Amino acid sequence: MITPGGRWGVLFALAAALFPCGIPGGGAAVAQEPATPRLEGVVERGAGAPLAEAAVILHRVDALEAGEIDSLRADAEGRFVFDLPTVPDPGGRGEVYFASVRHDGVVYFGPPVMRAVELDSLYRIQVYDTVTAPPGGAPVPLGVRYILAEPVESGWQITDLFQLDVIGERTWVESGQGVTRRYPMPAGIGEVQVAGGVPDGALEFSGPLSPGSRQVVLRYMLDSLVLSVPIPGGAREMEFLIQEPAPSVTVTGLAAAESVEMEPGVTYRRYAGVDLGGTVVQIREGRSGSRFPLEWLAVLLGLGLAAFGIWAVRRTEGGETPAAVPESPATPVPWTPEDRRRRLILEAARIDEELEETDEGPARARLEARREELLALLQRPPGPGA
Repeated sequence: MITPGGRWGVLFALAAALFPCGIPGGGAAVAQEPATPRLEGVVERGAGAPLAEAAVILHRVDALEAGEIDSLRADAEGRFVFDLPTVPDPGGRGEVYFASVRHDGVVYFGPPVMRAVELDSLYRIQVYDTVTAPPGGAPVPLGVRYILAEPVESGWQITDLFQLDVIGERTWVESGQGVTRRYPMPAGIGEVQVAGGVPDGALEFSGPLSPGSRQVVLRYMLDSLVLSVPIPGGAREMEFLIQEPAPSVTVTGLAAAESVEMEPGVTYRRYAGVDLGGTVVQIREGRSGSRFPLEWLAVLLGLGLAAFGIWAVRRTEGGETPAAVPESPATPVPWTPEDRRRRLILEAARIDEELEETDEGPARARLEARREELLALLQRPPGPGA
């Protein structure tokens, strides 16, 4: 199970300390005077109202040790001040400070303080009231999902990234079943590489889910590139990426998008979609790229029928009656170019439907050969009297 709260929160805070992206005060600013080793902050509840008399704990992490080093209680305005043992020095000791508050049974962490300039800003710790998730899990929408397919000797390695978007001003906490959010995984996948595994074919989040984004990355194997991905509740954005060179694939539910180069010389073909409703995205290896798409057959059929209709109307307007279809081969009527094209399209469409139901073998080979012949005839200009 994934546990974004409790002791995992400490790990997230430490991870944030190692990756300074998104830390307030970034840039080339340099303190003009020696900084005072003091952390002044405020505890805010929900949309920003102060939380009075909250118990605040100060943590310090460096290369040698990590732990709580001080604690105090905020005042009636939610404000607090800690005198730090040192000014953070990323070029020297590399110490990191951060503070935490427990509210409604959930521990919340403020951002890591890694540089002296960050002591110039008011340090904020955001906390929220809680709400219990229903037995089936909280209705937390899927913000982003990226599925990355890379060929390996034994099949395909899939990297599956989930991002949950927790919206509102309350933290979801687990119900009596110990699950905050449950998300179904595709059937037929290999062992999932994630802490606790994926019981009963679903990714389960336990522990609190507070407002904001939560990400988790899974890895699993596929013998062949056949994947049915359920998207209950929909998703704001989803992408499927397959490393080139790769076989042709059919992706239902996503549209082909511009390829992307992840690293020099490594390109991925992309399929993307936005604002997906509750659906299932189907991914499977396709057949030869020469296959004529059914939607184009429908377009060509429509054009052929329209051309045939125009021809018939013009003949009628000119005082001629369109020739009737002969009742027997004894009175043959020559095909017009429009007739010929329409019949070729209909025959190709019929064969395409048969192929959907025909397994590999001699019968399928014959159908594919006939379809290729028909497509070649469609592309050939009609000769005289054709």
